[in-house]
Amino acid sequence: MVKTQKGGSAGSSKIRFVMLEADLRDGDLTEITQAISSALRQSPSPQRLISAPTRTQSEAGGNGASVDEPPLETDVEDVEEVDTSRTGKARPKFSNPKVLPEVDLNSGEMPFETFATQKGPPKKELQRYLIVAYWFKKYRNLDSITQDHVYTCYKKMGWGTPTKDFIQPLRDLASKNGRGEFKSPNFTINHIGEDAVEKMKAS
Repeated sequence: MVKTQKGGSAGSSKIRFVMLEADLRDGDLTEITQAISSALRQSPSPQRLISAPTRTQSEAGGNGASVDEPPLETDVEDVEEVDTSRTGKARPKFSNPKVLPEVDLNSGEMPFETFATQKGPPKKELQRYLIVAYWFKKYRNLDSITQDHVYTCYKKMGWGTPTKDFIQPLRDLASKNGRGEFKSPNFTINHIGEDAVEKMKAS
């Protein structure tokens, strides 16, 4: 069965072709005919429009030939990406200092406690770190120290450990004060740092 319907615009028409094959009894023909007529009168369901495949001249090698591209559906909604940068930054992890049991702070001509007492003892953290580096270099022939050497001296003097990142003052002495060189995890005091310690006096 063919049904032709003129569209609203000039020069256009719609054609619907329906083919039906059925094995019916004598009394069913009228009902089937009415059902087909009713179905043809119903409005067609809306369909999504798909743009024709196109290709740019540059993609075709510059010769103007057309090449198929994936079809683009006009009713596809944009998907909003989630900004994962708003989830927050991870907290930095600090290495925990430890006491060095093999370090001898009491023997020799100048025990560390005596030396630190002669220099104040200093209350500023950078001065304490600098004193530790100076003492190990002068009285233990150890050019470089780590945060563990400083922590051992802190425990000896009862200075406490208020700094979360215990190695940071060693970085500051090198980068901000120019009183040594820091190559993680080692700090080496230089002559500028040594002069600063030698000028310290007990209050």
